[in-house]
Amino acid sequence: MWPAKKRPFSAHQIHTLLGENTHFKGSLHSQNSLRIDGTLEGDIHAQGELFIGEKSKIKANIVAKRIIVAGEVIGNIEALQGLEIISTGKVYGDISGARLVIEKGAVYRGKVNMDVIESQNPYEGEIQLTR
Repeated sequence: MWPAKKRPFSAHQIHTLLGENTHFKGSLHSQNSLRIDGTLEGDIHAQGELFIGEKSKIKANIVAKRIIVAGEVIGNIEALQGLEIISTGKVYGDISGARLVIEKGAVYRGKVNMDVIESQNPYEGEIQLTR
């Protein structure tokens, strides 16, 4: 699990926020960290960290550095430095990445591949993980 200072995200770590009453459809690309508390349908590509809030409903394929899911995600996830599904989180889709934490009470349905060590996103350049 990540150190306590990393979770939950603090306000100064979030560069983009989609609020609870926000509905977004399309591709979302960010060079920084973001938090989604509303609904989103499409794709998410983030160079930074992604926090999916407890009331959020996401239908998207996601690529991000590190992801914390407290809401619901339907779609495939590539979490380059780790994925955490906390107790209120629900993920329905395949996961790949470097680390996976699923808290008691969380829901997960899909396949897991933890062999991913590098990813390239055409919108944000190359991301490499070192061991």
